[in-house]
Amino acid sequence: MRQMVAIVEKLNENLGEALCAPAAQHAKLRKYAIVAKSKLVQLCETMSKLLPQIRYWIRTGYVASGKIISLHIPQLYSIVRGKAGKTVEFGLSWGITRLSGGYLLARLAQDRYELQDTKFALRAVEDHIALFGEVPLAYAYDRGGYSAQNVSDLKKLGVKDVGLAPRGRTQWSVNGAVRDRLVRERAMVEAGIGTIKSSRYGFNRPSARSASMRSACGQRALLGFNATKLVRELANRKGITLSG
Repeated sequence: MRQMVAIVEKLNENLGEALCAPAAQHAKLRKYAIVAKSKLVQLCETMSKLLPQIRYWIRTGYVASGKIISLHIPQLYSIVRGKAGKTVEFGLSWGITRLSGGYLLARLAQDRYELQDTKFALRAVEDHIALFGEVPLAYAYDRGGYSAQNVSDLKKLGVKDVGLAPRGRTQWSVNGAVRDRLVRERAMVEAGIGTIKSSRYGFNRPSARSASMRSACGQRALLGFNATKLVRELANRKGITLSG
């Protein structure tokens, strides 16, 4: 394994030198040659980061932090889910927000830590304010996003009913019918996520070959979901029956 890594390191080093050579820089590339060179540059850069990680694994037996899992889309990473039968997934993290009425908004995380529950619980409201210019009257999130600081920050932003599910024996910041309504609204988020992951919308496992296209495919799935919901609501108002 060490000998193989040494051979690949030498090949990658030679490839980098060839790509940086003056002759390669001044050559007039066209069409597919430009695409091919860009791909080679990306692969060379990825291997320069991956090979030290492989050597670390050979030396210690442990996977390096930030391990690259895809040569062609190095931005992908492992996501620990902790669910039965699905402890780890591979891909990109998304933050999904459900608006009143069932419409969905999505934000793609720039890295695996940006949209952790405790951060996204606050970020979702900030995004709502930036997009619509007003604060939501009520907001719900599961216990993964709970903290006393988040509850305080959300109230400072102007959210009237903060329905972050508390941990342990901590008291809710809302009670009675308001709490029950927010719990029901929060549960509906999972149904929306399950719908966009269906083959109809293709949010899950898109056939994209770059991180930017994966982002586009994710937003396209939400656009299709929201557009379908809007058309159905307009049809119901006018008493039109849809088929197909």
